[in-house]
Amino acid sequence: MHYLSKRTVFLSLMMILLLVAAGCSSSGVAQNNVPAASETETSVAAAALKLHPASPETVATSTESLGAFSLDEIGPSDIVDVAFVESKVKDSGWVIIDARSAEDYAKGHIPGAVNFGGKGLVTVLKHPMDGRVLPAEKFAKLMSEMGISNDMDLIVYGKANDYHVFIEGSPLYYGAKSFHYMNGGYEAWQKAGQSVETDPVKLSPATFTAKSVNPNMYVSTYQMAEIASTKDPNYYLIDVRSKDEYNGIGFGTTRAGRIPGGISYPVDINMDKEAGVLAVDKFAELYKDVPKDKTVIVYCHRGCRTAFSFLALRSLGYKDVRVYEDSFVVYGNWLDLPVEEEHFLNLRGDFKTTVERAEILWKEAGKS
Repeated sequence: MHYLSKRTVFLSLMMILLLVAAGCSSSGVAQNNVPAASETETSVAAAALKLHPASPETVATSTESLGAFSLDEIGPSDIVDVAFVESKVKDSGWVIIDARSAEDYAKGHIPGAVNFGGKGLVTVLKHPMDGRVLPAEKFAKLMSEMGISNDMDLIVYGKANDYHVFIEGSPLYYGAKSFHYMNGGYEAWQKAGQSVETDPVKLSPATFTAKSVNPNMYVSTYQMAEIASTKDPNYYLIDVRSKDEYNGIGFGTTRAGRIPGGISYPVDINMDKEAGVLAVDKFAELYKDVPKDKTVIVYCHRGCRTAFSFLALRSLGYKDVRVYEDSFVVYGNWLDLPVEEEHFLNLRGDFKTTVERAEILWKEAGKS
């Protein structure tokens, strides 16, 4: 029985890789049927868009040049402490969002905090595959069902140093009054000796009307392709992934590497394991080389790790900070877009590594 189960695991892995290969082959055939770009459509972005039209499930789909944006156009988003949150617990104009899983929430949470359920906020307000922020209608429906309206101030917390919970500032993008991040997470609340509850909190349904305050807050893949291929000096790209990812080591897409021109600011530099997100004066030293007279665009793999850099730069007074919402999970799979430190998924070598890892996990589970 163990042998058959183990064999099933390996066959499943083989099927996944074969499907990936088949998908790549199918894509190649489809590309042969796409008309060549005309002489007036020779840009990398225009050519790529012919092969990869923007999905309606993507919030940033513009094929126009990136327009103007200022952080002053959206609601406030500050890094707040436990004392600030405690002062808002009984304030009806504020909603505290526990972004952890339903299971963790049930074990204890900040009094009055609501929870979106499932495995956490990031799995509800972002698509589980590519991590894209949900389209307006779906986003608004979920917020309304939770009893959150546009005129409420919001505070979100998760586990300590969990950047996922900021979900690319999407409530601000869709018109929330404010959206703040509680530093230190639930652990900081407990450490401060604050009271907790275990009963679920249900607010009365409300109306959240989602409309992008300024669509230029999010950069589309088309726009990023133009910026990367032209190396426009008016933009400053911040890559918040790990050093390995930045240097083309390890795979989360068909290709490893980085967007041309991206400067490495790994997410971990923004926080201390014990203290949480750093103080503003520490941010000032970290980001001293980031120019304030350029458009700053932050990206990672699925968008989540952009949170702390976004909050840090805003706290330092930067006005023009955007998020490349698709991030490298989409960019890296558009094979006709330029990539630095470009390396490709090696199905032969990496499949061998996958099988070896499966063997280890199987033994650890006591199935050998």
